[in-house]
Parts: sequence; structure tokens; C-alpha cells
Amino acid sequence: MAEFLLEIGLEEIPASWLEGLAGQLKAQFETIAGRELLEPADLEIAWAPRRLALGARVVKKQKDREEEISGPPATIAKDKDGNWTVAATGFAKKMGVSVDQLIMPAAHGTAIGPGPHDIGKVTYLKKTAGRPAIDILPGVISTLLRSLAFPKRMNWDAWIDDGKGAFPFGRPIRWLVALLGGEVVPFTIYSAKDGARGEAVVVSGHATRGHRFLPRGQAGQSISVSSFSELEAKLASRYVILDPAEREARIQRTLVPQASRIRDDHGLPAEWRDLVEYPTVVFGTIPAEFRTLPTEVIETVLVHHQKYLPITNGSRSVDRFAAVVNTDDANAAEIVRGMERVVVARLRDAAFFFEEDLKRPLADRSSDLAGVTFHQKLGSYKDKTERMLRLIEEMGPKLGLLTKTEHEAAGEAAAVAKADLTTLMVREFPELQGAMGAIYLRAQGGSRGDVIHAVQWHYHPLSIEVGAAPAGELTGGEATIFGAVSIADKLDTLAGYFGLGLIPTGSSDPFGLRRAAQGVVRVLIDFWAAADGERRPSLRKLVAAAVAGQGSLSKRPPAEVIADLETFLLDRLRYVFVSRGYAADEVDAALGAREPDALDDPKECALRLAALKRVRAEAAEDFGHLAVAFKRAKNILSGAPQPVLDPALFEHDAERELHAVVTRLAGASGGYETRLRALATLRGPVDRFFDDVLVMAEDEHVRANRLGLLTQALALFYRVADVSRLA
Repeated sequence: MAEFLLEIGLEEIPASWLEGLAGQLKAQFETIAGRELLEPADLEIAWAPRRLALGARVVKKQKDREEEISGPPATIAKDKDGNWTVAATGFAKKMGVSVDQLIMPAAHGTAIGPGPHDIGKVTYLKKTAGRPAIDILPGVISTLLRSLAFPKRMNWDAWIDDGKGAFPFGRPIRWLVALLGGEVVPFTIYSAKDGARGEAVVVSGHATRGHRFLPRGQAGQSISVSSFSELEAKLASRYVILDPAEREARIQRTLVPQASRIRDDHGLPAEWRDLVEYPTVVFGTIPAEFRTLPTEVIETVLVHHQKYLPITNGSRSVDRFAAVVNTDDANAAEIVRGMERVVVARLRDAAFFFEEDLKRPLADRSSDLAGVTFHQKLGSYKDKTERMLRLIEEMGPKLGLLTKTEHEAAGEAAAVAKADLTTLMVREFPELQGAMGAIYLRAQGGSRGDVIHAVQWHYHPLSIEVGAAPAGELTGGEATIFGAVSIADKLDTLAGYFGLGLIPTGSSDPFGLRRAAQGVVRVLIDFWAAADGERRPSLRKLVAAAVAGQGSLSKRPPAEVIADLETFLLDRLRYVFVSRGYAADEVDAALGAREPDALDDPKECALRLAALKRVRAEAAEDFGHLAVAFKRAKNILSGAPQPVLDPALFEHDAERELHAVVTRLAGASGGYETRLRALATLRGPVDRFFDDVLVMAEDEHVRANRLGLLTQALALFYRVADVSRLA
């Protein structure tokens, strides 16, 4: 075998793309090279902002191979005198051989050639000589490059001579190292000129490139390499760390002494890893005059705008920051001074905004929302606020989901939740919406803590993970008040856009409606605090209320909007469960339960699913048998009327046994796990019923009675899960 090295040199690739692209490169090469019989092995992958590199071992030459190809039946391949027929000669011509090279099955004469032959048919043993890998790899490279999926492709006027022509890519390719055992694999990328092939712009070879600016005096020079290990070593000498794990370790080593002062790294060290080729961490200082600004404001300036990591002084006050640069530390002091100037300018603006915004109570700003457009066809944010308040009214007195205190607090929070959109701070730093509303309410005094928290978090949840914000921040009634405002906001958005027919399709979701729906789902299954015996929200009723609240704004019949929105929310509920690690068939089974169903009570669905996962793991074989049996039962019962069961019509012991077990289990109580364990005992009676009893008996009364017994058995499971959906 020989080592194959491929390095694709590009203009800087967005950091968020790199790891996924590298994974694609590895997986696609293994597939494509395997299909070409190159037997790829020992694959290794690495990347940096300007390059993707792959190393692998492949055979130097494909193995010779034989393939037996079937032709016409032997009965028509020769005539009665033993002469070849037109069918045989036509097959031979198609194979490009003489008719004497065909093989007759032994039953029709002496077989020519080795190997097992297709009995009853004439065959041809095609022998193919293996091709050298260096002749195959150019085609592999072109297929590989075209197979990479980018979040966005760009047309850089390139052309590959592979029959497909124009070659868009994620970023322009500037150099290409393609070697097999140190020998160049020929590959050329041409310019595209007037829709045809132009001059060569990239030709494969030994030459890679180091850091753009380092080492000083030698930057940008070509470096000749012959193997993956040499590529890594020579790039390292030219200030390019090819291994992403090594870049990350270099960053973390610098941050370790500051670990106790880093409250939240915001995922920046992982992002820094793929922003630079040679990471050097530097530290800057926040002037004392700005340290009294809200931490959220300082962190937004540092993290969201500059990609700098906030460092506290041991409390919540941020007094320093860390940043990564793509160079050595020779000019670190000068670089940091430049960074500090940018940070100070932004913080000076923020301090001015903060002082000006505080001059006016947040509640007084609600009327200004009339001048802030939510959507051209859905009105202003003031209109949206009024719809949110009506939805909260539905949750309170009408649906009885909120206590009087919770209802008042939720209404107060909803009334000012969007008011910070009119502040100078949020106009400059939109990432702070919600958070600034809470900060101003707290600073101006007079608002309850649960109202402030509801305003702060009402744009959340933004992520579907169990521990994602605001998990751990809210408890009890606070969580319910937040949940009411969050649901009112998101359901109003969903009902409004669905009413206009702006429904997400495929990967297109310009208004973030999937995230809004997932937020609604997560509030209901993770945050809504309802004690035993208290009513939990019916998502179905809330959807109907949100759609009704759109009034004449909706351009579609309300029934259609409700149906589409319920389907959409059910799909999002399924997505959340599957993303959290539940098996898809278990999720489908739990979603198929009734009394109440998943849309009536998503939280109950979550409890059923957790119980099903645990109990099924204990009795996988029993549930497998029950799944098969109840799939059969559902097919039999499809469209059948619901008869009244008459035990007097039972003719077999299997019927009586199943009826006795169903009757006993119908009165069973306890939690879902207890009930599922009890239902697992149905396996034996159900199996015997289908073995011994002809359900579709000729006597219509007996047949109806047996269908009724199956209906009762199915109904037991529908209270917990539709087991027929289990694989």
C-alpha cells in the first residue's frame, strides 16, 4: 500500500464550517475510494482556517477481478444441431468476445472455464485487470470535491474537466497537494471562461503554504512536502498548527491560570481553535469607569461583538478580557492596546445609552412600541403585546391555568416584555433584548422579582437541551409566570405567520418558527410548574386561542391554520424527544397515546415516554411480541364498528383468558411504569388468542364480539402508548 496525501488550500473558511467539512472529507473519501476498490485504510484528518488535509493508505493498484455475466437461457443459446443461435452470438457481441468464449451450463454440455456457473443460462467470465491507483485518484478527487456540502457555495469562476464543468465551492481553492507515495497525482482546476474551460488556475503538486505573516521575512513562501507527517512538521515550522486538538490545547494552557475567574467561557476557546492557524492568547484590561456597567452589557460587547472572553475580578464584575490572535507574542502589547481602544469606544457608547435609558421608566415606553413594526401584515409590537395579554387572559380566568397572583404577574410582565426594544441600548445591541428590560426594571425599582425574571427570560428557551437556559434559574410559580409570557409570545408569532401562509418548508425557516415551536414545547415539558391535581396547559386549546386572537389579520380559514399549526407542533415535540436520545419508535408510541393525547398535555406525554423507555428495556422481548400482535389487531380493527362485548359468545379458552386479563388490568392503578409492567403480562394471552382464535369468524355476532375484545385490549395501551408503533 502507499500513502495518499490530499491538502486543499483555500481562502479562510468560517470557523463554524471547518469541523463538519473535515468529517465529510474523511467519510466521503472512504466511500468513494472504497467504491473504486482502493481499499482505503488508516484515514487521518486535520484542518486549519485555510486548509483541509487528509491522509490515508490505499493500494498501489486495484486487484485483478473476475465477474461472471449471465446471458440468454441455455435452451435458446444453441439449436437442435448444436449450433450457436442469434441470441448467443448477440450476447457475445455485446461482451466484445467471440462466441466460443461463452460458457454453457453443465446440464447442456461441457462447461468451459472455472467457477460456479448460472445453471440454465449461458455465461461469460469477464476478467478485468486492476488499474494503478495513480490513474484512478484524479477521478476520486473530483468526485470528492464536488461531494462536500457547504452551508453556502460561491461561484468563483472555476471549472473541472470531469464532464460537469462549472465548479462552485465554499471558498476559492488556492493550492492543492495531491500525492501518492510522494508522487504527484495529476489534477487541475481551470478558470471558467464564457461557460467553457479556460486556463489552468490550480495544478496539484508538492507545494503547500505556511502562515501568511510568519516567520517574518519568510512568510508566504512555498514549502515542498511528500507525506502527511512531513506536512504537519513543516507547517509547524512555518507557524501553522495543523492538528485542531493541538491548537485547542495551546489555547487552554494559557487560560488555565485564569480558570477560577472565568465565569462562562461562552464556547469561545472552541471557536478560537478554528479561527486561527497559530493561536496566541493575549489579555486586555477594562477601565475602572466601565466596570459598574451591567455584566450582561460588558459581556455582549466582548463576546458577541469582539469574540473576547470576559474575566472577572473574583465576583461578577468584569475587569479583564482574553483574546486570541493569529501570530506570536512579539507585538502582543501593541495588539492589546488596539483591542482596548475598540472595547473602550463601545463601552463608552454603552455607558451613555444606559444613563439615557434610565431617565425614563420602562413601563412608559410601552406606548412607543406602536412605532416598532413586528411584521408588515401583523402590525406593531404594541399590537403584538395586546395579543399576548389576551392569550394570558385565556390562561388565567378562562382556562384556569394560573392562580390570581400568577395571572397578575404574567400580565404585568407581558405588558412591558417588549418595551426595551425602544431603548438606545437594545437598538445598538439587539442581543440584549429581554435582558435589558429586566435590568431597567430592577434598577428603577417597584417591580416584583417574578415579573423581572419573566421579562428577562421570555425570549427563551432557545435550545432544546434539558439543561439549557433558563434551566436552574426559575422555580415554582416564577417558572409558571415565565412560561405563560414565553408561550404567549411564541404562539402569537406562530399563529400570525401560519395565518399568513408563511410556513417553514424544507430547510427554509426565515422567521425562526421551528425554534419558536420548540420553545413552546420545552416550556410545557420542562418549566411549567403544576403540582399534583393542578391543571396543566392544553397545547390544543392554547393554539386555538392564539389563532382566534389574530382576528382579521389571518388570511387563511382558522380551521386550516389550527390544523397546520397542531401538526407542526407535534412534529417539533417529536424532534425534541428524539434529540434527547429517545428511540424514534418509542417516541411515536408515546405520541400515539390518548386520554389525554400529546397535544392536550405534552408534559404527560413526556412522562409516558420516560416510563416506556425504562420498562421496555426490562422486557424488550415481551414488547416486541406485543408490537407485532397489536399491529395485526389495528389492521383487523381498521374501519370496524365498536361493538358491545358479550362474554357469553366466547367459544375458546383463549378468548376467556384474554378477557379476564383485560378486565383485571382495566382497573389497575399506579404510575406509568407500574401499569406498563402489568400490560407486559398481556403477551401470553394475546399470543394464544391469535394462535387459537379465528377473529374474522363467519358468524357476524361472534366476529363482532372478538373485535370488541381486541378493541378493549388495545384501549388499555392507548392510555399509555400505542405499542403497535414499536419496531
